[in-house]
Amino acid sequence: MKQAITLVAICSVWAGCSSGDITSPNQIVFPTSNVSFSAQVEPYLTIACSMTGCHDGSATTAGGIDLTHYYGVLNEVSRPGDTLTSELVEVMYSRVNHPGVIVANDNQRNGIKVWVLEGAKNN
Repeated sequence: MKQAITLVAICSVWAGCSSGDITSPNQIVFPTSNVSFSAQVEPYLTIACSMTGCHDGSATTAGGIDLTHYYGVLNEVSRPGDTLTSELVEVMYSRVNHPGVIVANDNQRNGIKVWVLEGAKNN
C-alpha cells in the first residue's frame, strides 16, 4: 500500500510540472523589441516581485504597490513611452531606494525599459 501511495504522489507531482513551467526569473528572456506584457513582463514581475509580502496585492503589499495585474504595473510606469518618469524602470536600474533585492539581469532590466518605451502596452 505504501508503494502505491508513493507512486501516486510521484505521478501527481510529475503531472503538475511540465518543461514549460517557469520557476525562476532567469528563465524569462526579453526580446530586443516588441516586448509583450503577457509573455515577458507579467511572468517576470510575478516571479521576481509578487511573492507574499512584496508586491502581491494583499492588504500588506509593500509600499501599496500591486504588481499582480496590468493596471497595477501601469501605475508604476507613469507615462508610457517615457522611461525617465517610470518608477518601475528606476527601481529596475537601482536608481531609487528599494528595500528588497532586485532580481534582474541586464536583459530583464532592458526588457522592462523597452516595454515602457514601446508604450507599456497590455499585449
